[in-house]
Amino acid sequence: MHKAAAAEMLYLLEPSNKGKAAKLIEDSSNNLVQRNGALRSVKEWKLKDCIAVHKLLSSAVVDMDAASRWKLRCAEYFPHSTYFEGSRSSAVLKSSYNQISSNHPAGGISMDSLASNGKLEAFKDLSI
Repeated sequence: MHKAAAAEMLYLLEPSNKGKAAKLIEDSSNNLVQRNGALRSVKEWKLKDCIAVHKLLSSAVVDMDAASRWKLRCAEYFPHSTYFEGSRSSAVLKSSYNQISSNHPAGGISMDSLASNGKLEAFKDLSI
């Protein structure tokens, strides 16, 4: 996030540095770090940070190519994210279901068969 803040300032101070600002963000890594004495390492980038950087690239810096690359990168970090349309997100599953059901009006494929996590019936009695 520090690099993203620096990139935003670089762009705001000199708009001709748009490419440098985007490169500064895209060159950041997602290393494993110890946090708060955690027993295991966690990735540096959090979902909310990735979303904030994506919004920065698409609205403040206005580099749509960089924003698109960032979105793909974060979709790999967060495959369940609907914002980034990760490979395991419900947005992608629903989109796949709609596409398949429009190709197969007889309804041969149900949403349950698209779920990669197993049977959803096990969660029907779950309460919060």
